[in-house]
Formats: sequence, structure tokens, C-alpha cells
Amino acid sequence: MVKQIKIFEGDSIALELTDSFTMSDALLIEQLFEEKLSAGHKHVNILIKVKDMSILKNMELKAFWDGEIWGIKHFGKIGRCAVVAHSDFIKTVVKVENKVLHFFNNALEEKYFDTEQLDEALKFIEG
Repeated sequence: MVKQIKIFEGDSIALELTDSFTMSDALLIEQLFEEKLSAGHKHVNILIKVKDMSILKNMELKAFWDGEIWGIKHFGKIGRCAVVAHSDFIKTVVKVENKVLHFFNNALEEKYFDTEQLDEALKFIEG
């Protein structure tokens, strides 16, 4: 399930993923992202807080796949990306992604924050 954890007037979105990920969740993310672009923002900053890795067990494959395809198409529109979790695996993935993906989108800056650093992560995406 996806829920907004903070609403921004600017170019940022803050979301939390818990328990499951469905097609409705994927569509909500797309809608929120498109609203920011329609408001005239060149890039959208996004915070994704992941409760834990159990979300993988309850993820609809079609929702994940459609979300990934949509994300690839809009990759150049992503600015700062904060991933908030408590996972060494996710931390490692974010470090690698930040180095590699920056070659394809120089506006992208991805950073990992542990769960107790949520306030710092929110400040990061606000700029």
C-alpha cells in the first residue's frame, strides 16, 4: 500500500510503501508525479519510505512491471530521490544506483537514509 506521508507545494513527493504493492498503488504514484510535472516542475524529487522487505511477498507482478516501465519512460524527470529504510541491502542498492544512474540523468541524486533519519530525508528532497 502506498500513502503520502507529507504533501509539498513544490516539486517533491513523499511516500511510504507498506505491506503490499498493487496496480492502484502504481497508478497513484504516476498521478502524483504527473501532477507535479503539470504544475510546471522540470524535475520531481521523491522520497520513498520502505517499511521492510515483506512488501516483496505481497507485490503484484503486473503493478511492479507497469511501474518500472513508467519509471524508465520518466527517468529523466527525477531529481533528488531519498530512500528511507532499515536495510543494508537497500542501502547498497541505492549507493550503486546513485553512481550508475547519474550517468544517464545528471539531475538525479539518490541517497539512502535510515528510518530514524526521516526528517533529514524530507529536507534533502525539499532542496
